[in-house]
Amino acid sequence: MALQFILGGAGSGKTRYLYDQVIKESMAHPELSYLVIAPEQFTMQTQKEIIRLHPRHGVMNIDILSFKRLAYRVFEDVGVRLPVILDDMGKSMVLRKVAGMKKGQLGMFKRHLEQAGFISQLKSQISELYQYGITPDMLGNVTREVKEPLLSQKLLDLEVIYRSFGEYIQERYVTAEELLDILCRELPRWEKLKDSVILLDGFTGFTPVQYRLVELFMIYARDVLCSVTVDTRVNPYRESGIQHLFYMSKHTVCRLSELGRRQGVEKKEDVVCDSRPAWRFRESPELDFLEQNLYRYGRAVWEKPSASVQVYKGRRPSEEADYVCSQIQKMVREEGLRYRDAAVITGDLLVYGRELAHAFDQAEIPYFL
Repeated sequence: MALQFILGGAGSGKTRYLYDQVIKESMAHPELSYLVIAPEQFTMQTQKEIIRLHPRHGVMNIDILSFKRLAYRVFEDVGVRLPVILDDMGKSMVLRKVAGMKKGQLGMFKRHLEQAGFISQLKSQISELYQYGITPDMLGNVTREVKEPLLSQKLLDLEVIYRSFGEYIQERYVTAEELLDILCRELPRWEKLKDSVILLDGFTGFTPVQYRLVELFMIYARDVLCSVTVDTRVNPYRESGIQHLFYMSKHTVCRLSELGRRQGVEKKEDVVCDSRPAWRFRESPELDFLEQNLYRYGRAVWEKPSASVQVYKGRRPSEEADYVCSQIQKMVREEGLRYRDAAVITGDLLVYGRELAHAFDQAEIPYFL
C-alpha cells in the first residue's frame, strides 16, 4: 500500500512517465495487474498510445479503464447482478412522468415543464446531485436554511422532483451515477485488486464518490500513482483559494494525501517533471514560456521574435473563420500536415461554432465540432 504523485505543468511529460513506468513494470512483474484509469473519453487514446510505446506492441497485464468500465469489470468478476441501467433518454422520460405527477406540489417549476430544454437541464442537475452524493434530505436541509425566497422555491421544487424520481426508479432501475456507489460496496470483495497497481491519469479532480474509490485503492491495492497538473514553483500540499489557477490540482493532492494518512498508507517521494523546456514544447521555447507564465502573477516578457505565436485581428467572426480556414489549408498543402493535426479552440462556441462550421463546409475541410 503506497501513494505516489507525478507532478508537473502541462506538457511536462507526466503521462509519458506513467506510460513508460507501467510498461517497464508490467514486463518485469507479469504476475501483477496494472490498471490505468483515465477519464471516459480518453481510454481509447490511452490504450492506443500504450500499445504504440510497448516493445511488443501489445498488453497482457495492463488494463486501460474508466471508473465506469472498472465497475462493470468488478461486477462481472464478483457476480453482482444489476437492475436495468437508466440512460439519459430514460432519465428524461422518468423525470417528465414524475414532474407531471407532482405538478400540483410544484411552484416555480410548474410553468416551465413544457418549456423546450427544461427537462434536459433538470436531468443534468439530478445527475450532478447523484455524482456528489446529495440526498433529498440534504437538499431539504439546505432549503430550510436559505433566506432568499426565489432560491428557496427552486430548491423546494427540485427536492420534490428528486425525491419522486428516486422513489419511482427504486428497485426497478439504477442510474449510471449510482454505479460507483455500488462499486464502493463491492470493490473490497474483488480479489484481483490485491495484486494490482493503480495508475490515475488525465483527471483535474475527483467527485466525492471517486475519492471514496481512490481511498479503497490505497487500502487494498499494492500501489496508487496519480498524475497531477500543477506549477512546480508552488507548494501543491498547501490549499489555496478557489481563484488560484491550480486550486483543483492542489485540492486533489491535499485530499488524497489526507486520505492516505488516515489509512496509514505509505507516501512515496513525488516524481516532479520540471525540465525546461517542457517535453511537449521542446521545439517551441515561446510556447514553453507561455505555459510557465499564462494566468500567473508576474511581469515576465518574451523579448525574442516568435514564429510559434501569431496574432490576427478580424473585423467580424466570419473573417476570423475564413483566416483559420486559409491557414489550415496552407498547413495541409504546403507543410504536409493532416487535417486531424489542427485544432481550433474558441471561448464562444455558440457564435464561432456556427461561423467555423460554415467556413469549413465551404472549404470542404472535414471537422468534428
